[in-house]
Amino acid sequence: MHHGKFYGSTVMGERGQVVIPAEAREEIGIAPGEKLIVLGNKKRGVVILFKSDVMTRFADMMFRKTRFFEEMFNSHGEDSDQDKTKG
Repeated sequence: MHHGKFYGSTVMGERGQVVIPAEAREEIGIAPGEKLIVLGNKKRGVVILFKSDVMTRFADMMFRKTRFFEEMFNSHGEDSDQDKTKG
């Protein structure tokens, strides 16, 4: 299992810009113009950045799982309907 890594620290500029350390950009594959998702927790003072394609892959996986469960429940419901007509 992969765990996080400490890449150093950064300072937010007056215009709200933050520089992501070069090592992090290189290892994670963040290129100029890359779209990032920003999540945060005000109470904990935490900000999380991740590449938008991660969210796209996550959403795709969730939709595939949803389809699987819908098909499973639909086929189960059809079996129940057939049992009712037999009785």
